[in-house]
Amino acid sequence: MATIRVHEDQENRLPEGRSKQSTMAVQQKRVVLGLMEKNRHHKEVQVQKDKQPLSSISDENINKENRNSQKENRKNIVNPIVPVAQFEAFKVYEDVSYEDRMAKIEEKLKAKSKSMVYKGTMEDRFYTKKEIVEMERKGLIPPAELPEDEEEVLSLMNIERSVEAAREQIKSDNDFFIIEEYSLEIYQYLREHELLNRPKAGYMKKQPDIDGSMRAILVDWLVEVSEEYKLHTETLYLAVNYIDRFLSYMSVLRGKLQLVGTAAMFLASKYEEIYCPNIQEFVYITDDTYSKRQVIRMEHLILKVLGFDLSIPTPLAFITAMCAINKISEKVKFLAMYLCELSILDGENYLTHLPSALAASAIAIAQHTLEEKVWNEDFVHNTQYELDQLRPCIEFLYGLFRKGPTLEQHAIQDKYKSQKYLNVSQLTPKERLFFKS
Repeated sequence: MATIRVHEDQENRLPEGRSKQSTMAVQQKRVVLGLMEKNRHHKEVQVQKDKQPLSSISDENINKENRNSQKENRKNIVNPIVPVAQFEAFKVYEDVSYEDRMAKIEEKLKAKSKSMVYKGTMEDRFYTKKEIVEMERKGLIPPAELPEDEEEVLSLMNIERSVEAAREQIKSDNDFFIIEEYSLEIYQYLREHELLNRPKAGYMKKQPDIDGSMRAILVDWLVEVSEEYKLHTETLYLAVNYIDRFLSYMSVLRGKLQLVGTAAMFLASKYEEIYCPNIQEFVYITDDTYSKRQVIRMEHLILKVLGFDLSIPTPLAFITAMCAINKISEKVKFLAMYLCELSILDGENYLTHLPSALAASAIAIAQHTLEEKVWNEDFVHNTQYELDQLRPCIEFLYGLFRKGPTLEQHAIQDKYKSQKYLNVSQLTPKERLFFKS
């Protein structure tokens, strides 16, 4: 039968075969080892307290595993640096007068500037233009004199031109061709760019439901719209270009032709104008025939067909360039604009000629009408057109010039009848052209 054995204290129980003297020796040895272990542990705690003065570690909260890991990492512990300013007492500042404080600040600034900044001498110091002008005004230095034979060079970086000289040289916001260093390069770029994105000349023959007379009515209506909302003439040319390019690829019913023209005008005004009319205005001018949603959807379709290529050189751009480069009078320019604007009514012949050829031909007819020199070597060099090359285009514009007062569409004639354009639409053409028969 199993019995219950009471656990006895193994330390106090004497082992078999040992005497009391040996037992006393073992106890003394055990006491000595206990004192050494206690002293060693006390030294470790003291070292740990010296290395970490801001933290207190109690022996009761540290396990044996943590104690071993601390012994291994004790060599890598860095003593934290405690700034002395944290332990400084608060200071009470005495009331100091404003003059004393400013004097101290000035002394500090002077000491700092003397030690860190080198101002240089008067000879090696650079003066700004504003300082030079101020010194000239005070009479400290004599005013600078330019040599009399020095020619004024026009350049894009010459921002110091006077306002009066700029007004005499720039008569229009679009006359950037007066910059002689870049005018020919700009004109050459326009000549290269006009060959791209051209509408098809005979596209009207493939349209099943519209014809050239409907296009002429639409263009005449767009001229009235541009005058009603005070849009630029360039906006009108861009709108006509978008319409012709769109009709070159898409068949349109006659009931939707005005919608195409409205969306094209809205798109051109957003591209060219600073303040574009609201879309509600374009819906209103159609007498609410089309809704706002229809105009937006047609605008999206036009952009998709055109491939978002909206920057096109127009005849007006070439007229502006040629008149600026060749220094042509304002009345000749307005008459050339009138002739080119008449040409957009005849879409079949208008699309067969390049915009630059139309502009050069219109200028030649305008000079001939106003009894000025028609064409010379400078015009040939600047426009890159011989007069014989322009003969078909000149005959086309001259025919429109003669038929202008009798045309059914009269919005362009009314536009150029105003004093703003020097009444050029009321001029009568010469009986004969300047070509040698």
